[in-house]
Amino acid sequence: MHPRLSLAISDNELNEIKSGLTFADSLVISTQQHTFPTFMTSAASTALGFISGTLKFVGFIISFLGTNESHELLAIKRLYTQVNTRFDAVDVQLSAIQKQIDWSRLKLQFGDLERNIKSESIYLRGIYMSPIASKDIEKEFFLHAWESNCWVCALNLYHGIMGSDAGFSDDILQVAMNTFEYSRPLTQTFMTGLFKLLVISVTNEIAYRSLKHPKVSYLYQERLWEQRLQNVSARMLIFDEKIKNKYHEQAEKDIVNFAKVSQTLTNEHFTKKLYDFLVQKYYWRDWLVIVYKPIRGDAYHNNNVCDGYRKYRTYGRNIAVSSVIQTKKPINTTEAGIIISRVNTEHYYCQDGPCTTNYDCSPRCSTYKDNSIAIFTQQLPIRTKNCSVYASAGVIDSWVDLWYQGLPTRLVHKRTPGSNSYSIHLFG
Repeated sequence: MHPRLSLAISDNELNEIKSGLTFADSLVISTQQHTFPTFMTSAASTALGFISGTLKFVGFIISFLGTNESHELLAIKRLYTQVNTRFDAVDVQLSAIQKQIDWSRLKLQFGDLERNIKSESIYLRGIYMSPIASKDIEKEFFLHAWESNCWVCALNLYHGIMGSDAGFSDDILQVAMNTFEYSRPLTQTFMTGLFKLLVISVTNEIAYRSLKHPKVSYLYQERLWEQRLQNVSARMLIFDEKIKNKYHEQAEKDIVNFAKVSQTLTNEHFTKKLYDFLVQKYYWRDWLVIVYKPIRGDAYHNNNVCDGYRKYRTYGRNIAVSSVIQTKKPINTTEAGIIISRVNTEHYYCQDGPCTTNYDCSPRCSTYKDNSIAIFTQQLPIRTKNCSVYASAGVIDSWVDLWYQGLPTRLVHKRTPGSNSYSIHLFG
């Protein structure tokens, strides 16, 4: 048997406290591994597990008799120290990105609200993290602080997230989404931080009720907040999907703006930096970026792009960009390589001609050179323009400071030999 607190704790209750702490881990993982939709789908239930476990732990601390802390109690305290470290990491991320937001009238109110919630949370931690002998004093500090500053903190934050009128001039999520220019990673990090802040505020409120009022009161509030947290997670998922569906329109703006502010870069560096930018901001898609001199005419370049952009002669460059959803099956790179290897840009041919006056009847031979449009329309098979297979196919003059960037599992490109050289690519 485990050592017990003076108020007996069953193994199930101990496991409930410990399992509730997994909320902090899933919170951090969601911001590091792009698992926000998965996290948010079950966020309300895992958050309630954390709240319930914390309340149970606070209750055990308050009911503890004596001053000697058992090994099990100290072990749980160490777990909460780890939780607080994870929460602090999320706070750092939230603080860094929310500085980008022009809150206008809303900024002061949100800042005050956030500060009050965090301060109140510190007082609550004092009850279960301080030496057991000071639990009653810490309890009084917590109750007084909540009554002074946070009667409606959780409810106000909830209404701000849900876009209802609670002293906020705008919808918090809408403001953030617009400020971050539909950046899914930034908005996800911001929403994760907001959700964590709301969960902490709800924990504060229900802890206050559990210490001040009969059990039926805080159990009722737990049920109310379970539904509210579900409402919040559902709304955050809607915003996440909205941003995801906006990618095509927003990426076009991003590419043009990137070209505008990066005019001093070489084509090589520009290609790599634009590719990295797109991969990070639109992480759920795989990208192809092609950059070369601002040439004109289909005799020199032809690009088919599906779900992409041809930004020719944009701030001193030609830019072609295409992308595919990451779940799309990659092209058969061996087959693509064979298609490209069969392209011939120079044709040597002979034909019979009339005999000369000195009876020379040998055939007349010459070399014919294909240009880009001829190769693109006559030598690349029709299936290479099928968007369900190839998201991009192109033929570009090789002598134009040409650069490609894309995953080798999705991109095949090759330069044909000779002076009449063209670079041919297939991507998908």
